[in-house]
Amino acid sequence: MNDEHTIDLYYPSAAYAQGGVLWWELTVAPGSHSKPFGDERKLAAYLAFHVGQGGRFTMRSLRSALGATVPNSAEHLNRRLRQLRTRDGWILQSQRDNAALAHDEYRVEKIGWHPGCGFPRPVDDKPSDSVRRHVHERDGWMCVVCGIGARELYDDEPGKTARLTLGHRVPGARLGKETTINDLQSECARCNEPMRDELPNPPTLEELMPGIRSMSQGDKRELLRRMELNRRPRTRVDEYYTRVRRLSESERARLMASLEDMVSS
Repeated sequence: MNDEHTIDLYYPSAAYAQGGVLWWELTVAPGSHSKPFGDERKLAAYLAFHVGQGGRFTMRSLRSALGATVPNSAEHLNRRLRQLRTRDGWILQSQRDNAALAHDEYRVEKIGWHPGCGFPRPVDDKPSDSVRRHVHERDGWMCVVCGIGARELYDDEPGKTARLTLGHRVPGARLGKETTINDLQSECARCNEPMRDELPNPPTLEELMPGIRSMSQGDKRELLRRMELNRRPRTRVDEYYTRVRRLSESERARLMASLEDMVSS
């Protein structure tokens, strides 16, 4: 038995397409003579069968594994990985999500759809990027379930930062292109994934009114003010903290150095 065949035994049978070729080494789609096999499918299969859940990888390792089968562009690979996240249910952590990772390293937190998994690929009908940005801007780039902000560290999970996703106000409802902005809310990935189908439906006005009527006049005025603003009033520090969290790492470092000079002078 040669070395190449020994390496093949590392993969389960589902890692191979018809003809015994690994999914990520295909050049044309199965059953076709000319239709290219999609790069996202190749990436998904490689991550599922070679990297595995909990495994780590880099863009360089993906390029090395897929070789000339994908265009030589880091942005191309990034776009394909984003599609795996938004369409196919993958959760891929970077250093922003897990401080234990190197700056060019990723971790497979959850395996999504991939060739050989045994079920059809999800239909690509998620809300657009513009809708996603609008909802996050409206919600102040914070999870409406637990209140954590985008890229903030979880108190009970050292090193893990919050990643914002879209959730439906009515748990279990389908997120499709027909979903309106008013149906959506910002949720961190931790709140969105395990709780989506377990949270109760939003309260009705009839359920809230008795408690609101029993509030003091001062509390009623504050609630009215927040509803008029459509957000929780925040200090100037809160507002700038939300904005600076979206700076690049180099810009954050420059700002921190400037602030240290300002407060020490």
